[in-house]
Amino acid sequence: MGVFTRMSNMIKGKVNATLDDLENPIELLDQKIRDMEEQLSKAKTNSAEVIGNVKLIEKNMNEVKKLSDDLDRKVKLALSKGNEELAKEALRRKVEADKKYETLKQNHATASAQAEALKKNLAALEAELEKTKSYRDEAAARYSTAKASKKVNEVLSDVQTKSNTIQMDSI
Repeated sequence: MGVFTRMSNMIKGKVNATLDDLENPIELLDQKIRDMEEQLSKAKTNSAEVIGNVKLIEKNMNEVKKLSDDLDRKVKLALSKGNEELAKEALRRKVEADKKYETLKQNHATASAQAEALKKNLAALEAELEKTKSYRDEAAARYSTAKASKKVNEVLSDVQTKSNTIQMDSI
């Protein structure tokens, strides 16, 4: 069992070392940015739908309000002509229109609040995306500097080793 555990640990270590060599933090950040952009796009689409619903409710509200005002004029006109039956019918329809208007008004207030919250969330997502892009640019600069420094150190180390070898050979 000890042999298999050691072999398992060695294999895990080799796989992790290989993955570490293959892993590029800039590529990972690029993928994160692509994912964030995709999420932002979906969020914008959904937000547009909610905002469209707010506009539709607002349009319906205005139409119902116009109908209510028209029915109010009809009630007054019917009463002025002495037609009580017509006035009662117009009044009944006006009351229905007023109830519908109040319901739409409440729905509009709720939908507007949701739309505003979505707009704030979108702004926060956009800010986070910009922050990640900025961090990616900084990280890319640091990463390329670190790679260049590593190469320079390797070259200098190689030069020093060759220099020491030449000096020892000449003695």
